[in-house]
Amino acid sequence: MTHYRITSLRIGELHLPHGAGIMRDPIHCWLVRGDGVNILVDSGMAEVATITKRLKVQGARGGHRALREELAKEGLAPEDIHYVVLTHLHFDHADNLDLFPGACVVVQRAELLAAIDPVPSQRIYYWRSTIDNLMARKKPLQLRLLEGDADLLPGFRLLSVPSHTEGMQVPVISTEKGLAAIASDLGDHYRYWFPDDPRATDRPQRSLVGAFLTGNIRSESERVWQAAMRRVLDNSDIVIPAHDFRIPVQVPEQWFAIPESTEGDIAHHPFETETP
Repeated sequence: MTHYRITSLRIGELHLPHGAGIMRDPIHCWLVRGDGVNILVDSGMAEVATITKRLKVQGARGGHRALREELAKEGLAPEDIHYVVLTHLHFDHADNLDLFPGACVVVQRAELLAAIDPVPSQRIYYWRSTIDNLMARKKPLQLRLLEGDADLLPGFRLLSVPSHTEGMQVPVISTEKGLAAIASDLGDHYRYWFPDDPRATDRPQRSLVGAFLTGNIRSESERVWQAAMRRVLDNSDIVIPAHDFRIPVQVPEQWFAIPESTEGDIAHHPFETETP
């Protein structure tokens, strides 16, 4: 079986209202390499100025320049990407597709339909620019629409897990140390996966032993979402959440199911403490 290396690319941040304060939300894409194939999981957010204009949300970086810079650190250009796998089509995960006209974009058919006709609470998260890009692509070379679980390549499996969105999918990727799941927004922080563990959260909840926290942006019921998270854990050795500052940068070199502690969990720290 092919073994892959995964590199987490942080292309920006969003600074989101949270209670009486601001939460820092890191935006990641993931570069997956193996057997001469370069795969990008999620294509990230637009330039923050565009997001601020549309959503009145502040942040840093994003867009073509940031994505090019992060790929260049790995010795690659957008033209070197063979596949773009989209976990879902929300604006912070599926922008910048115009950088990859020669790549094959892989997404669940149900997610494309959800983007065209979303549940009302998610209308703001699906952007027309993403839909237009996908609709203009020619199948099968530029676009592959999946219906359920699929093996994209040997050692690279996609699990269909409706939850956060109707067409959510999670890549489960073979590495030399085991199977790594890029969980994206199925559980975008370690505290959602391990809500009773003090290493994952500074507010562990004993009542959630053996269960998960689920998000409030959802298309499915809590029971369906819980089952989706259980299914991903049952089919992988570690999960990589989308918006946690503590995720491994190089996999399998950095390999852990749960971070050592909450140190580095800076979502609620003043954003002047770190240069994005």
